[in-house]
Amino acid sequence: MILDFIPESTRTAGLGALMKGAGLVTRFIPIPQPTLLVGPGSSGRLGQAIAGFGHAKILIVTDGIIAKLGLLKQMTDALTAGGSQYVVFDEITPDAPIPLIERGIDFYRRHDCDAIVAFGGGSSMDASKAIAAAIATGKPLRDLAGYLRSGLRNPVRIYAVPTTAGTGSEVTVAAVIADPETQSKLVIIDPRLVPNMAALDPTLMTGLPPHITAATGIDALTHAVESFVGHWTTPYSDGMALSAVGLIFDNLRTAYRHGKNLEAREKMSLASTYAGFAFTRANVGYVHAIAHQFGGLYHTPHGLANAIMLPQVLQFSLPAITDRLALLAVRARVGEEGEDEDVLAQKFLDAVDQLNQDLGIPTHLAALREADIPALAKAACAEGNTYPVPRYMTQQQCEAVIRQVLPPKPAPAAKKARAARKPRA
Repeated sequence: MILDFIPESTRTAGLGALMKGAGLVTRFIPIPQPTLLVGPGSSGRLGQAIAGFGHAKILIVTDGIIAKLGLLKQMTDALTAGGSQYVVFDEITPDAPIPLIERGIDFYRRHDCDAIVAFGGGSSMDASKAIAAAIATGKPLRDLAGYLRSGLRNPVRIYAVPTTAGTGSEVTVAAVIADPETQSKLVIIDPRLVPNMAALDPTLMTGLPPHITAATGIDALTHAVESFVGHWTTPYSDGMALSAVGLIFDNLRTAYRHGKNLEAREKMSLASTYAGFAFTRANVGYVHAIAHQFGGLYHTPHGLANAIMLPQVLQFSLPAITDRLALLAVRARVGEEGEDEDVLAQKFLDAVDQLNQDLGIPTHLAALREADIPALAKAACAEGNTYPVPRYMTQQQCEAVIRQVLPPKPAPAAKKARAARKPRA
């Protein structure tokens, strides 16, 4: 191909203009917005609303822990009181793989369901969307990967109850699922996958462990920041992103340290949703492109992978986004209007580093191996080059960015100490 003779740096430079042009088109694609119920007890109110819609039988998609903790009770009690029948598929695991989702599809058909409630974290949301798309089209899941592969048939109706504040999947057009055959992630994108209604109930989040609160919170921050610095921004997406960043910097540390603080939990759930609105319209970037590869190969939780990579990708992008980072610094209240843009941008980068440190986010990915980096970078570039990022990476640049999160090599003394502790044969 002719493109093979064009230097990689030249090709990546040309992507910016191409994606800017694509953004002018995508901003006119209508994206539905779900009706939101917010506050303590909103999951029960959602159950009341669903019962009024006259579904024959509702499939609740969740995981075993949520089911055992009784978090479904408010909603299922409301469904029962309203005369609605339901069944529970509680097999969802982190990064739900295709074979598991196929079991969910069979479960839906076997019980003659006609609607889905996604109840849980991002994996439950994504699995529910994938089930809905597959049921509507009859297509294998791998054939649904990409943009608008659902044909003319609308997916079955989806309702959502997030139990973490991070993915924003309750308002987004995408579902990310794992393909164990290729050790990669598949992304299904269709505006019709946006749930019809969602409940943001902070009482469901008070029992989250601190490390999950931290990782999912930085996941939401990543959505907001990547949508704000890319080429597909709109006044609407900017407003949602800025609101999310402000709420996260004001409330994430409190939610992490004082998990039962309902006010902080509610504001973090709103931040996650606002960030979801933002990136649904403006898309994401290389943090996600790299994080998806970590998840596919190492099964790294998505929020944690985003949290580790966010500082590295922002530093790479800095020359192209100084003005945008300056605005984020002011909204995060780590700088003042009128300060030099370079100073404000650095303050925001420092604030992200400090937030990660305060939340116990590691600076390195323990599973990462040097030998894997070329393939990881190649896949990340292939994905990232489809995003409207502010500065495109070459393969070499992407490898260098990933290499920064390699775990440090043990000091020679530490190696000797471990060797001395090994039992003799």
